[in-house]
Amino acid sequence: MMGSQFNPVTLHGHTNISVRFWLSLLGILFSFHTIGYGFGDDAKGQIKGVVVEAETQDPLIGANVIIKGSVIGSPTDIEGVFTINGVEEGVQILQITYLGFESKEVEVQVRAGQTTEVTIELEPMGFEGEEVVITAQARGQIAAINEQRSSNTITNIVSKDRIEDVPDVNAAESIGRLPGVSIQRSGGEANKVAIRGLSPKFNNVLVNGARIPSIDATDRGVDLSLVSSNMLDGIEVSKAITPDMDGDAIGGTINLRLRTAPEKSYYDFRFQGGYTELQNDYGNYRFVGSTGERFFENKLGVIANINLDRFDRSADTFNGGYELRPDPNNNDVPSPRIQSLNLNESALNRSRIGGSAVIDYRLPEGKLVGNFIYNEQQNEGVRRTNRFSVGGNNANQHVYQLTEFDRTSSVTNVTLNFENAFPWFELSANASFGASRNNSPNERYWDFVEEGAAPGEALTDEVLFGDPRDVPPLFFNDSTNTFLNFLSIRDQRTAEDEYTFDLNLKRSFTMGKKLTGYVKTGAKYRTKSRSNDVQSLGSNDLRFGGGENSRTVIFNEVPELGIPPNSVGRIPMEPLIVDDNRSNFLNGDYPLGFGLQRPTLNLMTDALLNNNLLFFQGQASLGNDYSGQEDYSSAYVMGELTYQDFTLLGGVRYEREETDYSANFVPPSTVAPGEVPTFVDTSAQRTGDFFLPMVHARYSPADWVTVRLAYTESISRPDFTQYAPITFIQTFGQFVNAPNTELRSSLSRNYDASIAFYQSKMGFFTVSAFHKEISDLIRFVSFPLLEGQEILPDIDLQGFVSGEPLINTFVNNTEVATVTGVELDWQTNFWYLPQPFKGIVLNLNLTILESETQYPVTYTESVPITPRPRRPPFNERILRDTLNTGRVPDQADFIANATIGYDYKGFSGRLSFYYQGEVFTGNFGSRNFEVDDETGEGFFTSGDDVFTDDLYRIDLTLSQKVNEKFEVFCNLNNLNNEFDQNFQSDFGFNPTFIQYYGFTMDVGVRARF
Repeated sequence: MMGSQFNPVTLHGHTNISVRFWLSLLGILFSFHTIGYGFGDDAKGQIKGVVVEAETQDPLIGANVIIKGSVIGSPTDIEGVFTINGVEEGVQILQITYLGFESKEVEVQVRAGQTTEVTIELEPMGFEGEEVVITAQARGQIAAINEQRSSNTITNIVSKDRIEDVPDVNAAESIGRLPGVSIQRSGGEANKVAIRGLSPKFNNVLVNGARIPSIDATDRGVDLSLVSSNMLDGIEVSKAITPDMDGDAIGGTINLRLRTAPEKSYYDFRFQGGYTELQNDYGNYRFVGSTGERFFENKLGVIANINLDRFDRSADTFNGGYELRPDPNNNDVPSPRIQSLNLNESALNRSRIGGSAVIDYRLPEGKLVGNFIYNEQQNEGVRRTNRFSVGGNNANQHVYQLTEFDRTSSVTNVTLNFENAFPWFELSANASFGASRNNSPNERYWDFVEEGAAPGEALTDEVLFGDPRDVPPLFFNDSTNTFLNFLSIRDQRTAEDEYTFDLNLKRSFTMGKKLTGYVKTGAKYRTKSRSNDVQSLGSNDLRFGGGENSRTVIFNEVPELGIPPNSVGRIPMEPLIVDDNRSNFLNGDYPLGFGLQRPTLNLMTDALLNNNLLFFQGQASLGNDYSGQEDYSSAYVMGELTYQDFTLLGGVRYEREETDYSANFVPPSTVAPGEVPTFVDTSAQRTGDFFLPMVHARYSPADWVTVRLAYTESISRPDFTQYAPITFIQTFGQFVNAPNTELRSSLSRNYDASIAFYQSKMGFFTVSAFHKEISDLIRFVSFPLLEGQEILPDIDLQGFVSGEPLINTFVNNTEVATVTGVELDWQTNFWYLPQPFKGIVLNLNLTILESETQYPVTYTESVPITPRPRRPPFNERILRDTLNTGRVPDQADFIANATIGYDYKGFSGRLSFYYQGEVFTGNFGSRNFEVDDETGEGFFTSGDDVFTDDLYRIDLTLSQKVNEKFEVFCNLNNLNNEFDQNFQSDFGFNPTFIQYYGFTMDVGVRARF
């Protein structure tokens, strides 16, 4: 059935292609070397300078500096520095423009073969005779606008000033206010971002140009909550990449820039305390410190940052399971019938400790920068589950589960960057090391079960086809009839190490006063090793049969239970209950359930562990282990030409990928301590070659408008566990999770257009449109395993499963997926109005998204056997394929941000509104087709599309300066107590997921010297 899905994509003879590529490239470079219009021409000179704000002497990033009467010039970099090569000898006039500041012309004397240095001070725009003061939020807005305006690509910016003056708790929160960006949250805190509605794993996330590794055991998405915003100098979000950027960025590339030491030494400290409403917790705190200084005539800069925090990130979660069945109360219309309800309280304390250090040394024509970043996050807490089952294999059960966990994740990045301008070319070389660790040791789990937990006559169709809130009160909730079923200890460790080396050459040229440009080439090698190691120990079934020895040990060694040995045959929950309830659990709509004595439960677990009565869970342990190596090599050539008001940037990138992963196939098994289960070594290799052409165009017909167009190609590679050969068979053979070792990387063709208007009073207004065509999109599928059907070439599943278990796997979509959208962005401040309106700063953006793809859907159908046999069976089950049209996963249909800021003297306030429309989160990919015996009508018995409800959130930030060195601030988050909610399309408005995380507040003080 699935054979057509598995066709490896490999370009044969790639070595010869690479040789021709580099020979052609060298020819291009040498041809430009002979032109003689570069920095190395003795008849020409160089102008090097810095543009700063006159009052503060802060560098102005993105200021446009050109030689009057020509197109020769350069925008300033993140240090406010510009360099103009190939300048004619004599007196030249520099024109400097920076939106929000008065334009300026500066006369410079240029000498052949020499460098002329200049410092240029700009004054903020204002009315004659009036004192002009740029407020904190306006400065951050102006900086972002100018940096975005100077870019030749389609880029959004979060400036250093905006990060500093109105700080967010982490980088994800800061990025979430940009157009086209939606946020994924954990406990109410942003941790991942989706660009233009594409899943976080489609983004490439960098820190100072080096990749940040993923801490997830399955997903390539980067958790940005690990990065504190205080260590950042700015954030760039590139939505249309260039050939010198990694190609695996269908969504976009996020580059987090670390601060470098300023000209003046400084100290910056911030301390805050906070409150979380959900758990009524006043223990939140955060400390941030930063210091930097330059030495040896400002050549050597050193800056260090440290952050330490703890927040209550608890959440209440509802999960509803339904089955689509004919509703007898509604003319047998297929409707959602409740099968199970899972009510979860996750009492979670999240703490972080981290820091960064950047050392830079300024060379005469370049710089050497080394940076180090380390962030560690600890998630410690308890998850309580109150589960009600009315259907399926666990019908009429009431289950109480408790999980105790302490998980530590860390990310390390070390990078060394070298940049220098030589007489005939510019050279940059980079080496980096990135590592991530995700350790979850000694996670403990306990499971109690009440059988026959609800009277059958109470669970009527009227109830089960109705409101889920009416189900829990019908259960007995009898703790005296609830017994310990299972307990376990689980360790998991995920590790990733990545080394990257790249080299880039750039040759600039000028031809007269109207034509300028450069040619650039480079190569990169990246190697990644990754592993996941799980060990799970569990008890026998403690309610019946084989758990007798375990129960005896517990009764003898845990007197805290108060149960005499051999007095009962099972371990009741009654002696373990504690009064631990909350009236606001899930907004008061559902019961939380009984609290349990964790100290006693841990004594019980330790007793079994010490007596060697916890059994090695073979499949849960070895069956989840994997290790692998990923090697990537790439090269590119690109060039840029500017003629008058038109700039053309184009090139091609070549990428090769080679991956090799190994894992264990472990049949369902539980073995005695000290024994190793039977397993089979499996491995999977993938290779692929990609040529990714890209072209960008920029045209400015007037000073106040810029048009940008781009065509780019980018890719996305499969997640680790989508193709690593990890096969998991559920204990009773009801489902199988299987890899697809021949998955191909997805390829996207991206079309972008943007027009930006800017004017001193109007501000900055941008309209951007984009269209993506994604081939080989990877998606989840599920279908029954029928007799004789082969899924994996090396493993015969028939001996380990029974009936028609579901096969869960991933395939490349045969149909092209499209994503289309429009982004509107308006940034302005009202500097020209009288008080009290002068201090208003406004940021508004709106994104409208539409996506479509056709998913292959597989379902089973019972058909008559022809000719009809003399004895049963008379029907056979066969698989049917069809196509289901839907949205691309993780696509929101509408995203809006509105931020209204106000500054007056020492006061600063920001009110933020965030709206995210319905998000399509997934497609089940399998639907069971049944025929009603009486009516003969067919219907699907399970729903398909899953989507989130609209999300609307309000945050408020306030700060007040006490004097020039001290200020106090207050952050009020989720003022409207918004919550997350998911639905399944065929189930109407019956929720499948609800999560409350509540309101939080922080109050603190900041000191700057």
